[in-house]
Amino acid sequence: MSAGASEGRALRAAHEGPLFHATRSSYVVLDRELRIQAATPAWYTATLRERDEVEGRHVFDVFPDNPGLPGADGVARFRASLLRVLRGGRRDHMGLQRYDVPGPRGSDEFVERRWVAVNSPVHDPDERLVGLLVHVENVTAVLGGGAHDPASATDPAGPADPPDADLDADTGLDGFSTAALLREVDSENARLRRRFERHVAIEQAKGALMARYGWTAAQAFDHLRERSQTTNTKLWRVAEAVLGAVARPPQP
Repeated sequence: MSAGASEGRALRAAHEGPLFHATRSSYVVLDRELRIQAATPAWYTATLRERDEVEGRHVFDVFPDNPGLPGADGVARFRASLLRVLRGGRRDHMGLQRYDVPGPRGSDEFVERRWVAVNSPVHDPDERLVGLLVHVENVTAVLGGGAHDPASATDPAGPADPPDADLDADTGLDGFSTAALLREVDSENARLRRRFERHVAIEQAKGALMARYGWTAAQAFDHLRERSQTTNTKLWRVAEAVLGAVARPPQP
């Protein structure tokens, strides 16, 4: 089998199985030239794209930097991460990245997006690197951004489900399977999403204390930390308790 045929077969295996299309997480498969080969429904929703707009196109032709955002570095950082995977053959965790996307078809505006991304290599049965599996989590809403986001009205299911045990099914390509990779990346991004949610709760609690008592940010944080230490409670749980108390209406 030629290298080109093997590459095509491996890339197809990465996205043709029921696992890929059933997941509620956002995945896109790229070839070595960074052309989009396939994506999950959740990815199309998060990026506001339609299939005929993207397949076969270079990822950075589809997603240029937002010209209205000074200092936008989404393309540069994402490209650097993808190249690290192609050169080293190892997964690369990008962490939090502001990378706005063009609005839906017919729109000239860009829509705010903040992502957590994990980029992973796709190998053929001979262990040759033939492409990339990109998993992104849209954490814009978690971090308080994305007002008037078109995707918020089209994704009523909410955040992606945690990995399912059924994801262990094999793709059937000479032992080549993306199931373990998908599940591991899902788990990693779920952990990152929880960390962001807890960070947001702490920041919101600080703001609530500052508004109520006229404290500085440092004083509010010291109060939360002291309560955490004296009650042996996680800081984010203390923050959630503070927010719950603030949300309760005053007693008559």
